[in-house]
Amino acid sequence: MIEGVMMKNKDKYAVAVRKLSGEIEVEVSKCQSISDKVPFFRLPIIRGVVNFVESMVVGVKTLTYSASFYEDEEEEPTKMNQALDKLLKGKTEDVMMGVTVCFSMLLAIALFMVAPYFATRLLERFSTSETMLVIVEGMLRIGIFLLYVALISQMKDMKRVFMYHGAEHKTINCLEHGEELTVENVKKYSRIHKRCGTSFLLIVMIISMIFFFQKSPILPTLRFLITPILWRDLRELILTARER
Repeated sequence: MIEGVMMKNKDKYAVAVRKLSGEIEVEVSKCQSISDKVPFFRLPIIRGVVNFVESMVVGVKTLTYSASFYEDEEEEPTKMNQALDKLLKGKTEDVMMGVTVCFSMLLAIALFMVAPYFATRLLERFSTSETMLVIVEGMLRIGIFLLYVALISQMKDMKRVFMYHGAEHKTINCLEHGEELTVENVKKYSRIHKRCGTSFLLIVMIISMIFFFQKSPILPTLRFLITPILWRDLRELILTARER
């Protein structure tokens, strides 16, 4: 979050934002997953997609909330905004959030899945080895991801977000070790956490290279859609193995 953190557990999530005055504003909200109501959405693979979308919705919502504390003086709504709000019956913010989530998903798929895939297909004239092409595709995907993280980390606001993200990890590590949440105790723990989604992306990218080593009857155009769908289920398997 912008100058804050968000943590989610089951059907509740909390957002804490440090305001310009230095005061920390805390808000606790509930979020019920559609999978709690519809058993179909709890099936393997399907639940991964549902969790992915719902996590993005909560993420965008809380990010918008944290940004609201740092916005300039509120401007008068334009005629277009008023007409749009009237057309959508006061749900403009929800609709815009949905559009943002969809755009973010499409951009992520295009940048990290589609682009490396088609870039690798251009090399088919130089190599007939499917294994080599899969390795090159995987390395391209990892390279793009690392470059993306490196570039956004140079932004002033993102540097602060990363600092808070590291603080989240240290706090959770302290909590999971059964210690009291004090600044002194939290400082002792690592900023690296085993369930960090950002770090886990690297594991997924490496495993996807192994997964596609052999030719599959699955249509090639669906290859770049399989990896994100399996993210959550694959993550649960690895975490379970670690705990054992």
